[in-house]
Amino acid sequence: MAAIQTDAANMPNHKKVTLSGTVNQQQEIVITGKAERVEIQFVGNDGVVIFNGGTDGAVITTETAYPIPKDSSFWYDLPRSKQSHSIWVASGTGSTVCHVIVYEG
Repeated sequence: MAAIQTDAANMPNHKKVTLSGTVNQQQEIVITGKAERVEIQFVGNDGVVIFNGGTDGAVITTETAYPIPKDSSFWYDLPRSKQSHSIWVASGTGSTVCHVIVYEG
């Protein structure tokens, strides 16, 4: 799998990804430094987000994963560092669709 880059030139920026058919396989999302807030939504199935220590393409093992109920928006205010950084998303059901929307102030 390859990390998905968000676009700093077009905010808000929406990325729609169908997660791997492998259960709990992490997908890396690189968040631009201009972003101040992220919205994450899993369609039809529950999912998780990992804020630190994820690995693109790896199956969740010891990472701390925060649950997000299906069809619900999860909002995350980003640290004020203004540097690009990553989050990782995964689902316990293979091939789940995930929406990630990044917003600028």
